[in-house]
Amino acid sequence: MRSVVTIKLKIPQKKEILETMERYSEVVSFIADKGFKSGIVNRYELHNLFYHKTREKFCIPSQFVINANRVASQTLKSVKTNKSGKPVFKKCLPLPFDKRTFTFSFDKVRLTTVKGRIDVPIEIPEYYWKYLDWSPQTAQVIKSGRGLFIHITFSRNIDIPCSNGKTIGIDVGINHIAVTSERKFFNGNKVKNHRLKFKRLRTKLQAKGTQSSKRLLRKISGQEKRFKSWVNHNISKQIVNTCEAGDTIIMENLKGIRRNKGRKFNFWLHGWNFYQLQTFINYKAVRKGIRTVKVNPYLTSQACSKCGKLGTRSKGFFVCSHCGYSLNSDLNASYNLAKRDSMPDHVSAAVNQPHIPDDDSKAHPVNCG
Repeated sequence: MRSVVTIKLKIPQKKEILETMERYSEVVSFIADKGFKSGIVNRYELHNLFYHKTREKFCIPSQFVINANRVASQTLKSVKTNKSGKPVFKKCLPLPFDKRTFTFSFDKVRLTTVKGRIDVPIEIPEYYWKYLDWSPQTAQVIKSGRGLFIHITFSRNIDIPCSNGKTIGIDVGINHIAVTSERKFFNGNKVKNHRLKFKRLRTKLQAKGTQSSKRLLRKISGQEKRFKSWVNHNISKQIVNTCEAGDTIIMENLKGIRRNKGRKFNFWLHGWNFYQLQTFINYKAVRKGIRTVKVNPYLTSQACSKCGKLGTRSKGFFVCSHCGYSLNSDLNASYNLAKRDSMPDHVSAAVNQPHIPDDDSKAHPVNCG
C-alpha cells in the first residue's frame, strides 16, 4: 500500500516565485470571472474556452493554466451550490507544482516560473531525512506572514502483512475523546475546559466587533486549531505505539455523524475533529505495517458486547437488560467495534501527513489519558 507524507520547508522570497504566484492568482481570477459571467462551471468547458486566451494574455506556463482552471472550476461549483456571489481571490494563492514543473534534490529544488526554471536552496532538518529515499511527487509554494514555504509530498509503497496479530477497536466521543478495546481511556475533561475558554473569548470578541477584536479572533482560531491538532497527534501516537506490524485497528466510519441534535450537543459533537484523529491514527499505523479498517458503527453503543442483545445507556454507563452485563458505554462500543473486522465499510491506508506549524512545540501539555 502507498503512504504519502508532506514536509514543510522555508525558502527565500525570490522575486521570480512571487511574480509567478501573483500571475497564477490573476489567471485563477480571470477564468473564474469569465466562468461566473457565462454560467459555466465545468472544468473541461472552461479549459476549451479560455486556455489559449489565458496563455496569450498572461504569458504563463501551460501547467499553471491547467491548475488554475481546476481551482476556478472547483470554486465556481462551490459558489453555485451555496448560491453566493462572485468569487474573490487573494493576491498570492498557493502555487502548485508537479513532476513536470519541479525537481527535488537534497540541497535545492528547481521550480518552473514565468521567468524560466530557477534553483531554490533548501535546508532539510534532520527529522525529515528518513523520507529522502521516498519518491518526490508534488510541491506547493505558500506565502504566509512568516515568508515563503514549500510543501513537498513524498510517497512509497509499504508492505502491510496479513492480519495475524491482535485486533483493537477504537470508539471516539465527547466524554472520552477515544477509548480502545484494550481499556485505554483518553479523557476529554481538560480538553472541554480549553474549548470553553476559547468559546468565551470568541463570544466576547464578537460582541465588540472592532478591527482589533477581529484580528484577535483570527489569532485565537489558529491557536484552537493547533491545540486540537496537538491533542489528536498525541492520542494517535499513544494508540499506535501499543500495536505492532500485523495488528488491526478498527474504527468507526464517521460519515453521517454530523446531524442536528440540539445546540449544546452540537457544540461538543461537531467542535472536535474526530476525522482528523482517525486520519492521524491511520497514517501512523500504515507506516508501522498495521492494518486500519473503518466499519459501520450501527448499534455499537446500544448492543451488549457480551451477549449481543440491546441494552440501555445512561450517563456514560451501559447496562444489558438481558444478561445484566454492565460497563462504561464507550468501552462497550470499542469492544463491539473490535468484533466487526469481518465486515468493513472500507480499508484505509495511504494518507497525507498533516502539516503542523513550528510553534506547536510551544503548546502547553494536556493530560488526555
